[in-house]
Amino acid sequence: VLFGQEEQDGIHFMDNQPWQEVLKQAKEQNKMIFMDCYTVWCGPCKVLAKEIFSQKKVGDFFNAHFVNVKYDMEKGDGKMLQKKYEKYIIGYPSMLLINSDGEVIHQMAGFHVADELIAGMKGGLEGKTLFVLREKYERGERDFETVRDYVDALNGAFLRGPIKKIVTDYVETIPVEKLLDPAIWKLVGAYITDPETDAYEFILNQIEKFQFQLNVDRYKLERQLKSGMVQVMKELTKKTICVNDIDSLDVLRAKIERFRGMLQTNIVKGFPTLLCELEIINSRLDNDVDMMSKLLDFGNRLNLLKNESRFVVNSYRYIATQTKNKNKLNQILNLSNYRKNKIKVLQNY
Repeated sequence: VLFGQEEQDGIHFMDNQPWQEVLKQAKEQNKMIFMDCYTVWCGPCKVLAKEIFSQKKVGDFFNAHFVNVKYDMEKGDGKMLQKKYEKYIIGYPSMLLINSDGEVIHQMAGFHVADELIAGMKGGLEGKTLFVLREKYERGERDFETVRDYVDALNGAFLRGPIKKIVTDYVETIPVEKLLDPAIWKLVGAYITDPETDAYEFILNQIEKFQFQLNVDRYKLERQLKSGMVQVMKELTKKTICVNDIDSLDVLRAKIERFRGMLQTNIVKGFPTLLCELEIINSRLDNDVDMMSKLLDFGNRLNLLKNESRFVVNSYRYIATQTKNKNKLNQILNLSNYRKNKIKVLQNY
């Protein structure tokens, strides 16, 4: 009885029926076609069918608005449809919204909870399709609603590659104070990770407002900010090795000065460690191996660098290849971390 109730409440599917019959019904009912593309081996497809398609609110919406069909894409008409619509089927499950002429007008992919699925297909029904929104965006429309709807459509279709650039480009067009708008933060917040941007610095300086006014998870936000700064440290380390011309050195020093100011706030967990690394990088840029050594010793004594073995080893390797102080070289060679990582050092310096 319960199983029968679920079937009645959920989406009423035409199951692997001839495609021409589906198109005929869509024309007769003047409805679009919602097509669930699945395979028998697809785990998310089974969960979607069992837990989402069977819900009453999902059934109420889809049964009222669409001719609903599902196809195993590896048998019968499903094989033909897989070839016909292969550019829209990026994986399984894929869900297509198709007009009565057989043209795909919207797509979604992957597992979605009920409200996401309804909102995604409702957007397609109202003309906020992935293809329409992409065309608007490429035409140069960059208002908040267009960017938000386009990002939602890309997320729904599991086409997330372009999202970060779309969002970061949008952030550059608005005053940083707008980040405190809940709707804007919901759209862009997770993508702000670059310490070289004004948006990052604003969040860092106003972190309590984000925590208490917008109820942002402070722990997650600090991890996000730290992650961006860690990437900056890696890039700075690489550049100090290969940059020689004066103009580039000046640019690096200006960046170091800016990041030093951010790290000295000590607002984010892990910033003291990164500040220690920054000072070591700065000494390396100046080719001051004595200062590098002192800072490494200082960081090790305070346990600031206990989880930064790769950075420490690479810094000691650099000192070992540059120093002419044999005592310092012997000290480095005797370090347990150095021996553990089996770093070979040229000893003829």
